[in-house]
Amino acid sequence: MPAKQSTKSRIHALDFLRGIAVLGMLIANVPWHAGDSMSRINDPDISSVAAWLFQYVIVDQRFMPIFAMLFGAGLLLMCQPTVRSEPFVRYYLKRMIILLGLGVIHAYIIWPGDILITYAICGPFLLLAIHHSPIRLLIFAFILQTINLLFAQWPQIYDATLGAILFDWWVDYGDAPSTIQQAYAGSYEDLFRYNAWRNQFIQWTGLTSFRVWNALSFMLIGMALFKTGVLQGERSSNFYRKLALYAVALGGPFVIYGLLARIGANETVGPYLSFTMELPLSQFTFIIGCAVTSLAMLSALHLLYSVSPDWWRKSIEGVGRMALSNYLLQSVLFLLLFHGLKIIPFDSLDHDSMLGLVLIVWAIQIVTSKVWLSNFGQGPMEMLWRLFAGPNPSSQSMKKVQKD
Repeated sequence: MPAKQSTKSRIHALDFLRGIAVLGMLIANVPWHAGDSMSRINDPDISSVAAWLFQYVIVDQRFMPIFAMLFGAGLLLMCQPTVRSEPFVRYYLKRMIILLGLGVIHAYIIWPGDILITYAICGPFLLLAIHHSPIRLLIFAFILQTINLLFAQWPQIYDATLGAILFDWWVDYGDAPSTIQQAYAGSYEDLFRYNAWRNQFIQWTGLTSFRVWNALSFMLIGMALFKTGVLQGERSSNFYRKLALYAVALGGPFVIYGLLARIGANETVGPYLSFTMELPLSQFTFIIGCAVTSLAMLSALHLLYSVSPDWWRKSIEGVGRMALSNYLLQSVLFLLLFHGLKIIPFDSLDHDSMLGLVLIVWAIQIVTSKVWLSNFGQGPMEMLWRLFAGPNPSSQSMKKVQKD
């Protein structure tokens, strides 16, 4: 049995954030695990509409930024205290290649909503930012997020620029092999063929239309926040309370406006809430609001960490230590539920029922993480990642310095 990994060098607050982010991302992803649209409600009632509103007000685009911030900070953790040495660069690029392979397997074999491909593509660019100051990192992040906002609100800008240059002259998606409902109801071959078709635009052409700009911007923000001690919880409780207050005050109105725009455009929620007005700049405002209020979420989690009972905090930290394994496990469980075992028909649930499934998966992951880590030092996928990537030369050099 492998020896347990020492946790003395771990920053437990980051494990806690990572655990909450993984669990929180499941709420955002479950409409895509269980159906084909986050916005659709089949049978609007009080509970389903309340769950729908909860998705957009609290969850949507709040936990992904935190997870991306942690990914950016992870590079700084791995390379400390060395500079950008050639052995470490080779090691890190090897890790990204392995992550890319895992992402491709995940996207094609299990679920096309994979985020690992995007992270693996963004990873090498982070190497260029290791030595930049927090201010410069935030400036670069602002530029990337501006591109993301422009492409999201006015996709014709993307179509006329990067889309035309990179894809329009050769990419032909072709017709879908089936509907997504037929694919989930059919054989695994049917689902694989549908996922392969869908990945053309969800993954590959989607990288330059929205995925890279958004993820990379938050990774750079995470590096800046790590360098200033904000991300790992080194600031005072008063600092995090003020940051949360300012973020809500600044981003809240944008979120509310974007939410009203989504209500007005929704075919079932709008009539149910008697609001059917179409509002302009819905993507622009909502993305800005979510980006700013994700800092409020980050602050709230640090405040929660400081007052949480030890048993609960350690349970969430365990989920965070197995973040990669738990992220992939979520997809496997939903694939089994909706396709392998066909327990529930795909695309048949409203948001309140989806949240019930989320609670069940959370319980499974908290328990399995605790049991696994009581016997092993890392999650199974983390073990494989470390095995194929080899030892971190930064850690090896640090051990040598300490020994000398």
